[in-house]
Amino acid sequence: MDKYDEPAYCSSRFAVSCVTLLSSAWPFFVLVLILFANNVQAGSHVIDDAQYKYQSNEECGLCHQEYLEDYERSMMGRTPFDKVFQQFYFARNAHDKPDGIGYKAVEADKPGDCANCHTPDVVLNEGKEVDLQTAIEKGSKGISCDFCHTVADVQVLYDRKTGRYDTDINRLLSRARGKVKRGGLRYSLSPVHKTVYSPIHTRSEFCAMCHLNQEHLLSLTTYDDWKRAYDKGLIKKQCQDCHMPVLGGDRPIAIGGPVRSAAKIHRHFFHGGRNAEQVKRAAKLRLVAQRRDGQLVVKARVTNSGSGHKFPGGATLRNVILLVEATDAHGKPLSFQGDPQELLPSLAGEGKGVTDYAGRPGLMFARPFVSRDGKLPVGGFNADHVLFDTRIGPRDSVEHIFHFSGLRGEARVRARLIYRWVYKPLADIKGWKLQDIVIAERQLRLKARVRHE
Repeated sequence: MDKYDEPAYCSSRFAVSCVTLLSSAWPFFVLVLILFANNVQAGSHVIDDAQYKYQSNEECGLCHQEYLEDYERSMMGRTPFDKVFQQFYFARNAHDKPDGIGYKAVEADKPGDCANCHTPDVVLNEGKEVDLQTAIEKGSKGISCDFCHTVADVQVLYDRKTGRYDTDINRLLSRARGKVKRGGLRYSLSPVHKTVYSPIHTRSEFCAMCHLNQEHLLSLTTYDDWKRAYDKGLIKKQCQDCHMPVLGGDRPIAIGGPVRSAAKIHRHFFHGGRNAEQVKRAAKLRLVAQRRDGQLVVKARVTNSGSGHKFPGGATLRNVILLVEATDAHGKPLSFQGDPQELLPSLAGEGKGVTDYAGRPGLMFARPFVSRDGKLPVGGFNADHVLFDTRIGPRDSVEHIFHFSGLRGEARVRARLIYRWVYKPLADIKGWKLQDIVIAERQLRLKARVRHE
């Protein structure tokens, strides 16, 4: 071969190599083309199709079966049809009879902002507050898969001058309704819709669209509590890290999809104040007891060790009871010696049932609201002021000492930290089933002192 023919030979050889490569690796290039066709870049132009109709959860679940199963078991997945929520909104009891306790008993002719978060699809489409019944009749799908995964952005609006949040969902949200679905996974593929990696879906601000509510009072404080702790460096995690935990092994997130690392698969349980396992991870209880000058001195310490917001959470009806009991060897209660304020308030239950704890030694951690005419407890919609706020901040502790007299011999001490999603008097009136969740229980036994003759 002449040296002048070498370039031609090299070009020919390169062409043959390229053809060979393409013929053997065509599936890879097809995959790349699909990837770029279906995975829209996060910085791309956001398009919101006002004519788009939200798809049902069942349609999403045809492929995302695990996500749908998780979500259908969650409290969020039940809204707006959860009976307790509806009974509080419509002011009806568990027997579906009017009881004068709830939003419609206070504002019968106003829609209120409850639908903002329980039926956000209809509220956003209407561009204004909507009556809950109206939203349901208009076919609201609640907080659906499609609603969350077509949210483009959430802005937390806080006025430093007034110290108030703007929590109107019509001003907080930007939507991108259409065939592009947004979430926290990068480079996800779907034969049904396009996808985009959305940073807002990985941050607590996404949750703030609903878990923050400013009425006369800041009636739902969860995001605000978290943000203050996060800015101080007390909390490193986002809401999604705890309420959408990663569980299980490596697996696909959709039927026919690629196997993904378990560390990237966030479950859609959204466990919160109605889930015993989630609640029990929130706090710890420490108990110490000793004899002192003929008395039994009990020191109890409660620590918010596992919650990223205040304990209990930001909803006004949540409450936690520290119940301290001291008896002699025969089970006879020892006499409590202390300030009446160290006895549990009426909100702990004033009846004669075994779970009515009012008037017994202990502490209540809560933020109950009082109406202008003195009704207690009330929701944020008719709250005038806070009766007290004894919730515990993230990683903070509350320590209290209780004194008992009448100690002659052996003494036994029992302390329980009990969580309730609603105050017992309200549950009793509404006819709601209330099951105490014991977060922690500690028991001590002090032996009788031996007298030496």
